[in-house]
Amino acid sequence: MKISKSSASKTGVSLLERLTQRRTPESAPDGGLNRCLSIFDLVNSGFSIVVGAGIFVITPVLTANTTGPAVTFSYLIAGLAALVSALTYAELAARFSGIGSAYLYVYYVLGELAAGIIGISMIIEWMIGLASLIKSLSIYTDRLAFNGTIIAWESKHMVIDLPYMAKYVDLFALLILIMCGTLNLWGVKETVVVSAICNVVVLASLIIIVIVGFAKGSLSNWFQAVPEDDTHGEGGYFPYGASGVFTGASLAYFSYGGFDAIACLGCEAKNPQKDIPISMVLTFGMIMSLYVMVCGAVTYVAPYYTLANEASMSLAFSFMPWVGILVSLGAVLATATGSFASVLATSRVVYGMAQDGIIYRKLTYVSSNQVPVVAILVSMVLPAAGIVLLDIEELVMMNSGGMLICFCLTNVCVMVGRYQPHHIESKGVYTSAEKLSIFASLSFWVCSIAACACLKGLGLTIAGIGTSVCFLTVGVTTIIVMKLKLDEIWIPSSFKCPLVPWLPAAGLLINSALMVSLPLMTWARVGACTALGLLSYATYGIKNSNITLSKLANVGYGSVATDTSRSGSINSSGYVYTDVDKLLVDDVDD
Repeated sequence: MKISKSSASKTGVSLLERLTQRRTPESAPDGGLNRCLSIFDLVNSGFSIVVGAGIFVITPVLTANTTGPAVTFSYLIAGLAALVSALTYAELAARFSGIGSAYLYVYYVLGELAAGIIGISMIIEWMIGLASLIKSLSIYTDRLAFNGTIIAWESKHMVIDLPYMAKYVDLFALLILIMCGTLNLWGVKETVVVSAICNVVVLASLIIIVIVGFAKGSLSNWFQAVPEDDTHGEGGYFPYGASGVFTGASLAYFSYGGFDAIACLGCEAKNPQKDIPISMVLTFGMIMSLYVMVCGAVTYVAPYYTLANEASMSLAFSFMPWVGILVSLGAVLATATGSFASVLATSRVVYGMAQDGIIYRKLTYVSSNQVPVVAILVSMVLPAAGIVLLDIEELVMMNSGGMLICFCLTNVCVMVGRYQPHHIESKGVYTSAEKLSIFASLSFWVCSIAACACLKGLGLTIAGIGTSVCFLTVGVTTIIVMKLKLDEIWIPSSFKCPLVPWLPAAGLLINSALMVSLPLMTWARVGACTALGLLSYATYGIKNSNITLSKLANVGYGSVATDTSRSGSINSSGYVYTDVDKLLVDDVDD
């Protein structure tokens, strides 16, 4: 059955309905990808991203420039906030299966416009994160294999002398990015196997860092004063004060991003509604323990102000050359496997959005071995630009911004989802309970941001504290009213987040505090990228989403899907495409 203007409904679909319409679990397509990933494979993928991104990329720069030895507190605060979001992700993953992670969950609960916003934020998050991983990987690889000659040449001949930009064009990193994309084109199972082999070496190197660091280090490094000509804070355990710890926590959020990558693989997990929640909990527990121990060991063995570049982790152990080499090897493999997994996660979000018609359908092309080829190639475009133009600290801040938005909306989804009926209405019609829960949760989020912004702007003064308390009082009141007036709808699930709505509300408050800690320039960049994505939705997705097309043709949503290979084929949802190059609808009048 082909959908076209001639078969479209005469009544059309209103703009408001298009923006608020939702996917329904019973009619969602299965994705058309190879379901081959076990719990071990999912944990391995999450571990690859988190370890490569956090310990070897963020820790040295974050310690030297933002937190000092108090980096352990930053990771604990970030971990506390991320734990709440991890629990909400686990509940949503247990309830909704499919491809797209937070994008998918928001589409089910809050509607198409919100899904489009968070989907673009996720793509930005993962692409920017991939760029920072690749930049770090090029530095470690050059140090280990070429004794720093490649970076030295680029620093001399490829200079960029502009504020907020990279110091040089990293062509070596671009080459590594191409290699990572090529591995993903091989196949998801093959990529995961290669990552598992590398992670054995990575884990061994981290254990040695902890043992050698605490055995050979000195407590004086935690409280050492900085040299007179050094600009890295004031020395001591808290050289940048409490504000440095919280700013560091917002940046350290990047280090916990791997667990939501697991949810991006929902269409390739063997039993997603059971395996994904378990994998998230296991990954989070492992990583939280590693962060605390490794950060403590590194700052124990070397003064924090000596950790001023991305390769400082290995330099901290230069007094024992074999340890330094092992650390460099572990860093290379960790950032390499993290890069592989980041391409994997990013491409699946792109594929999922294209499959729903939110972005261009041609991005859903799948090869004969069930690999989303075009989505993988597109997922490498923005990282390539980030590698060329931005330094690693700017990349980390942008990544944290996108991630915080995703985490906040998943907290909102759990609060709303508890009052959502078994049968979700796809027409953009919400029950009175859903409307109240959406209003209450979004109001609390806005009040949390306002309270944190007032506290940051006015400081710990009577005005600052009083204004913040007023905003929080309004936010908490809306949650109390929601809790008193509404009864939860029981839905069977393999995992449920405890203490709803208070735990997700706490997650919103913590996430809001971290959002306010990020510089305005970071939010300007995130906003610009999101605006470009929404422009794409406004010009294409709002007219061509699967739900809209199914309504216009008066057919069930399950009958509409995307092309996955070539014209005339029947994809996993049973929809026949007679011409891939001419998409279903060029234009639809409201």
